[in-house]
Amino acid sequence: MLNLTVKLPHEPGSIKIMVSKHETFNDIRQSILDLPSTVQYTCFSLWFSGSKLNDFLELDSVEGIHNDATLELHEEAYTEREARLHVLKVRDIIGLRSSKNDAIAALSPGLSALESVEVSGELFKTNASEGDASKVHHAMSGFERDAAPTLTEIFPQPEPATPQCLKSLGLSMWHPPPANLRLRGDLLYLQVHTLEGTTFHITSHISGFYVSNSSSQKFDPSRKPKSSAAHSLLVLLQELSPLFASQLQSWQTELGRRDPLTVYTPTNAMLAAPFIANPDHALITDISRTQEQLLLGGSDNLDTVRDWNEDLQSTREMPRATIAERILRERLLNKLSFDFSEAAAKGAVHIVREEVPALNPNEFRDAQIFLYNGIFFSFGADGMGTFEKEGGDYAARYAVGKDLAGVKFVTQLDVEGIYPLCTVIVDYCGRRVVAQSPVPGIFRQREDGTHQIVYGGVEERKIIANSSAFKPYFEKVAESLHLKTHTVWDQDNAPFELATSLETKGLQGTDGRKYIIDLYRITPLDIEFLELEAGYPHNMAVLRTEAVDEWWRTQIRAWVSEETEKYKAEGKEVRFIYKSATAQSKSDDVAEESSEATAPTTTEEESAEGANGEKKEVITVSFNGFKYAVNPDVFSGQLPLTEADKEEYAADEATARSVAKFVKTTLIPNFIDDILNGVLSVPLDGTQLSKIMHKRGINLRYLGAVLDAIPSAEANSKIPKKLSLFKVMVEQEIIVRSAKHAINELIRDLPTSVIPYAAAHVFNSILGLKYNSSPAIAVDEGLSALYPEVAMEFARLSAKDIQQLISSEAKNRFRYDLGEEWAEKKVRPLQLFRELSIKLGFQWRAKEYNFDKTASVVTAKIEDKGTRPEKVNGEAAKKQGKNRKKHSKQQLVVKEDTAAVKKALPATTFSADDLLNIVPIIKDSTMKSVLAEEAIEAGRISIMQGQREIGVELLLESLSLHEQVYGILHPEVARAYSQLSMIYSGLDDSQAATVEYARKAVLIGERTLGFDSAETVLLYLNLALAEHANGNAHVALALVRRAYNIWRVICGDGHPDFVTTLNNAAVMLQSLSVFKDSREWFEASLELCENIFGPKSVSTATLYFQVAQAMVLTQDSHGAVQKMREAYTIFRDELGAEDNNTIEAEKWLVQLTQSAVQHARQTQDAEAKKARQAAIVNGTAKSVKPVGATASAAANTAKAPSSAGRRSKTADILNGVPAGEIRPSSINTKSIEDLVKYIGGSN
Repeated sequence: MLNLTVKLPHEPGSIKIMVSKHETFNDIRQSILDLPSTVQYTCFSLWFSGSKLNDFLELDSVEGIHNDATLELHEEAYTEREARLHVLKVRDIIGLRSSKNDAIAALSPGLSALESVEVSGELFKTNASEGDASKVHHAMSGFERDAAPTLTEIFPQPEPATPQCLKSLGLSMWHPPPANLRLRGDLLYLQVHTLEGTTFHITSHISGFYVSNSSSQKFDPSRKPKSSAAHSLLVLLQELSPLFASQLQSWQTELGRRDPLTVYTPTNAMLAAPFIANPDHALITDISRTQEQLLLGGSDNLDTVRDWNEDLQSTREMPRATIAERILRERLLNKLSFDFSEAAAKGAVHIVREEVPALNPNEFRDAQIFLYNGIFFSFGADGMGTFEKEGGDYAARYAVGKDLAGVKFVTQLDVEGIYPLCTVIVDYCGRRVVAQSPVPGIFRQREDGTHQIVYGGVEERKIIANSSAFKPYFEKVAESLHLKTHTVWDQDNAPFELATSLETKGLQGTDGRKYIIDLYRITPLDIEFLELEAGYPHNMAVLRTEAVDEWWRTQIRAWVSEETEKYKAEGKEVRFIYKSATAQSKSDDVAEESSEATAPTTTEEESAEGANGEKKEVITVSFNGFKYAVNPDVFSGQLPLTEADKEEYAADEATARSVAKFVKTTLIPNFIDDILNGVLSVPLDGTQLSKIMHKRGINLRYLGAVLDAIPSAEANSKIPKKLSLFKVMVEQEIIVRSAKHAINELIRDLPTSVIPYAAAHVFNSILGLKYNSSPAIAVDEGLSALYPEVAMEFARLSAKDIQQLISSEAKNRFRYDLGEEWAEKKVRPLQLFRELSIKLGFQWRAKEYNFDKTASVVTAKIEDKGTRPEKVNGEAAKKQGKNRKKHSKQQLVVKEDTAAVKKALPATTFSADDLLNIVPIIKDSTMKSVLAEEAIEAGRISIMQGQREIGVELLLESLSLHEQVYGILHPEVARAYSQLSMIYSGLDDSQAATVEYARKAVLIGERTLGFDSAETVLLYLNLALAEHANGNAHVALALVRRAYNIWRVICGDGHPDFVTTLNNAAVMLQSLSVFKDSREWFEASLELCENIFGPKSVSTATLYFQVAQAMVLTQDSHGAVQKMREAYTIFRDELGAEDNNTIEAEKWLVQLTQSAVQHARQTQDAEAKKARQAAIVNGTAKSVKPVGATASAAANTAKAPSSAGRRSKTADILNGVPAGEIRPSSINTKSIEDLVKYIGGSN
């Protein structure tokens, strides 16, 4: 990393920045644009040693650039484009620019709660240090673990609105400049209305900005005498308006107090759209807002019109020989892909809203195609009857999804010479829209009448082409997919050999490039599912590439093992080398994993010395890509002719069938076993569940099969209850996905203004039944009259009808029967509400929804100003004194008005007005950075090998690569920061860096993944552990509380990982010496652990151990002995008497028992003494036999299982007797009372 100084032409005169030597000067430029102290600069160049620097050069490519070097910033002449961008930047800074014109803008996007959580943690720390008993001393005070989770707990406070600095800023009525004045340098004519009520006409000139002589009645763009002028419009406005300067200064001060990551706008990612949001009330009168599109695209809109295909494909052709070339290429590809996805989403929304004319308006709606902003659009439906035999619209929707997956695979494979189309799928308002970059010449027929498709099936597979020019490239793709070269037949029964599926096509573009299209069947059909599970909506179900890959790896392992044993029997050693059949050979020791294998070739090498000194012959076995491979075209209607072809085809069918069986017989049982054995955690929500299943090669259509394969905890007591909880998660995902399909069918043909009514009715029918068992919806009469041709069928559906639709979807798609009254018995309203809203893109009003009649009669809304109840579960009470009295008065008023409020309660849980917005669900094919992942993996390996200095350097380099490729705000950058924080946590003297990286991971994660995402929960917990390890337990507790609240909303109570979270909170409280509260959290963790893992599990024993220690710290020695005795018994029975855990528990049990006995004896002595004194006073003294001498203090305590480093306070408090006093064999069977009697001689 380099520290550089940048000299500025104006105040503050210079700035210092830290950059990587591999970054470009354009990265420095971007940093200057984002810094609050240099926001005035937009049109400038960087100079070094008197020479102007190229923005795209790397720092280490310029001689003389070193640590502490100085660059100079020179202001440049404006162009019309630069001037427009400068005005937009100024509007953005002062809060005039908005996204209200953006078709895909979300409400309350990218909210973050981290800074407010940290502030609350520091407040608790201050309260504790002051020692005021009237104040709350830690974040868990008053926390009710059993209280129902609420949305108000997790919704972050909205960011403060930008103060109004101007009334308006935009193009004036005199814009654009005439030709003669453009020649003089005039670029834009602006009009500004200040807060003082003054109107200024400003001319944007190539040299900067100045006040002109123009007015509303007179045009004179020349500079006004003695008027201000500046290179930056921001500087000029500060000179013209004192109120502007003061408001801007206060806003910049506010921004300076906040973390920059909460302010930055992402360049390569979209801010997360939450499922609950606030309506946008922050409207400022600004007529110039309508000009934003003009400022953005120019008068001819050329700035926003692009040749997407040429941009993307020419970027793919960029050189990639060096690291610098790879960085630049990956960076540009990622940026272009994001820009395409954003433009595609906007176009799709306009198309669904019927705001874009079709190229073929005479066709049916589903068959129409569109060309908008240089992007080709079509619907994911069978408008042309292409998939009529396969399942119609259902098959078409599935096919486009699989095509996107295929494009993503080939894009990530990055085969040089073959070009996939940039593809994006947008799901919006029940419709699926496919957006692709047009292939050059796709609408043009060749002069010779031949087809542009030169590889694969043409015209419904009647004609087959297999151009030799395409064959090498398709073989590279086939080798990675484990596909074999196979024979297919055309309509004339002529045989052709293809490397990929018949449906996968190669197209020769008019630009000379070789395109690969129609990648929806790159793996074989899942024949076992289709044959055994009749009634599926379509017959195009294919296997996942991960399933084929895992099957192939299993075959390779078996083959390697067999070959090894064979040569071992011959007294030879064997070495395996993978040699690609389609690329240059590469040598690898692949005893476990490689690519594919063919018939091996063996070569003899030098002899090796065996264990007994004898010489052994070493055999090298090489294999390449086409031994264990599958035919993607089996079961697709191909009819072989010759006997040899039939025999080979039958073998191919058997192979494909074995892969299909592999999913159900191996992948699913392994998946469940890994959940059971703790290799995988129980997913937190449906998104996590889907990702895990896909990564394991299991299609989501197998959710029903996964449920059937989960053993019942009730039938087998040895099965932990966590599988029952996992079963609930899987069942919920079936309900969510079935409901999603049912709702999409209901709303796909509805006008967007009618959809809120349909959405509210369906949500009431499945989520609000306990509140209103017979919900009804009344569509606005004006809408009904406006759309007479639209059938409002949804309004006539009863709750039972809607539930039946969802049940049918579950039965058909997942082969699972939800049973009777599933909506009342199996629905978890809050969790299902969130999951279903996210999958549909619904944004509901941020308030508490009454899912049953027992809910509060007062619905707490989250207003824009952030008003909340003084104390809700998840927030500590911050007001004392008079405010508390005021709050109690308010509560009395609420109680008095309860009857009136009940009457005002809504008839149903949801209303049409509650649905505020619908955002498009975007699925893209963006390539991940291979270089950044390689760097972080290399750093991890180096640290594991003891090369810390090299490892740390590689980790920092990987972080720089992530930020260069993805930008500062991106989900992948959040994951990189999280990985770095976990790696750094294992290094000495790196706690501060661990906290810093974990904190950035949370901030970026909240803004790009969502404040309520499962990943964000884990990021919060990781940061909490880092803060605790860094000695900041108060903030750590506040973070745990935040994570716990989110966790309960997204997955409900009783998740197995709650055990660890509760335990961590207890440990943090213990470190603050809050022993009573710590014990409560340990006991809560123990109770949950017993419920989930069983009372005799090792996990439960460990928590018994910790609870015993917590009881010692609260002076409950009797209870501590009981808990430690339970721990010892379980450890002994489950792990054996010789296990370290058992031995430790036994030592503790001895010492705790001795302490308890001593305490009991002291109590008995005291009581006896009192009795003697009373007898003497009453004249009835009797001889009392002494119990015995007081025992001495116990020896130092040993370490307890799973609680290293937390026992010093326990050891200080423990009192006991020498170990020989009480035999270990007796302590596990005798009570404390019996032991006291025995020692006293009375037993």
